[in-house]
Amino acid sequence: MVSPRLAQIREALGLTKAEFADRIGIDRSSYTKIEKAEKPLLPHTAFRIWELFGVDMNYIYLGRMDGLSARMSSQLTSQANNLQR
Repeated sequence: MVSPRLAQIREALGLTKAEFADRIGIDRSSYTKIEKAEKPLLPHTAFRIWELFGVDMNYIYLGRMDGLSARMSSQLTSQANNLQR
């Protein structure tokens, strides 16, 4: 599922939902719906996330971390560990 990974990306970057939506160029209410899994993430928006933050679509859609930079991989792993506590 895409929505929890989007939340992890956003939180790892230290951004609010509004800030993240603004940065990727979509309406804030639309982003909230995407993060709640009420609306799909369109490929062009996922591509924008990759362009801005270096998070490739394999992670966004499939959860595969092998295409991420070491820094982003570390941030996301740390974020996931914090959520499990």
